[in-house]
Amino acid sequence: MKSKNLRASIIASVIVVSAIACSGADTHSGSSASIDSSGITIVQSTSPIWASGEEWQVAREPTVTIGTTDGADEYQLFRVVGSHRLEDGRIVVANWGSQELRFYDRDGGYLFAAGKEGGGPGEFRSVGRLWALGDTLFVMDYQQMRVSLFDTAGEFLHSFNLTLTEEGILPIPADLFSNGMLLIEHDLRERDRESGLYRDSVLLLTYSLNGDVSDTIGRFPDDETYFLIEQDRITSLPRPFGLESQSDVAGDRLYFGASDSYEIRVFRSNGSLERIIRRPVPNPVLEQALADEYHERLAERQSRMSPSFRQLSRQAELPDTKPAYSRILVDPGNNLWVAEYPSHDAEQSLWNVFDPEGRWLGTVETPYGGYIYQIGEDFLLGVWVDELGVEQVRLYRIERSVGSD
Repeated sequence: MKSKNLRASIIASVIVVSAIACSGADTHSGSSASIDSSGITIVQSTSPIWASGEEWQVAREPTVTIGTTDGADEYQLFRVVGSHRLEDGRIVVANWGSQELRFYDRDGGYLFAAGKEGGGPGEFRSVGRLWALGDTLFVMDYQQMRVSLFDTAGEFLHSFNLTLTEEGILPIPADLFSNGMLLIEHDLRERDRESGLYRDSVLLLTYSLNGDVSDTIGRFPDDETYFLIEQDRITSLPRPFGLESQSDVAGDRLYFGASDSYEIRVFRSNGSLERIIRRPVPNPVLEQALADEYHERLAERQSRMSPSFRQLSRQAELPDTKPAYSRILVDPGNNLWVAEYPSHDAEQSLWNVFDPEGRWLGTVETPYGGYIYQIGEDFLLGVWVDELGVEQVRLYRIERSVGSD
């Protein structure tokens, strides 16, 4: 699950929404809120709150750019897997290519690195995720199944390993709550099955930093995936343009969306459902131009695929519609950013922003093609690839119009 029929029925198994007990509406904004008999707030928006000129604006050009094809090694990036801007303005980059954390000043100047390739304390075999909590950095190494903690001066603090559960399931860290609890995914994939398209489920739990289960949040849909079952192997392929579950953690809340409809659910870390955010719009149609482009790229890659993967890719059918959205992120003000699934001719990425109460504020454009790791009060930070194929960590300023907060 990343960004991960079961669909609504699985989420319904977490909690069943019953008859509406009371409701209210904001006719100016086109948003309505209701509270069901279980105390869950349901917010539905048909039009944005922001008037013309009140929209937040993201700068067209970055304020900071880190990454170059020439020059010193510390400015050459390869497979960036995380980036975070610290409170003092410094930027930390988790660079898989060098298996280290790189620290840069607020202007993008290199300062120092922490960690290196290896199996010892503070070393990495496969840097996979970076989280920040206060003045502590958490780094996930998926090959060693180890989480290492560093302070913001780059000093290694300690680490802990994740081990198989009694059921033989490997817990996969997905995010970090503000109380220091890890959000963990447990794969609930069925082991005995035939070849075909499946949407399995994952169990989401919280773990303490010593590896103990704290709370079970619930069972949720994973991504749509094709499986090819052969006698000696299982080959899997995410369905092209298929449904993908999306999630983000902010404070002690988990924001989760299955992408089969425009709905995001907000859970407390103890698993209780607090809020449902909806926009009553259909999933976007998969454009023929986008489907044609996919088939052209697939044909170019066929010769480099294994026989099993080639067979599976040829069997994979494209859906008629795209997911309801592509990603979700939450900023420090608890505003929810929901990325629209890109169209064939997109020049900017579009994010619909919802306020902490779940009302749709409006749409924000961000530079196309990047992967955003962090949205701050007045910036967003992520990684992009330039026209020469060079990875760059970029920081863009956000201007929030007066009166639109």
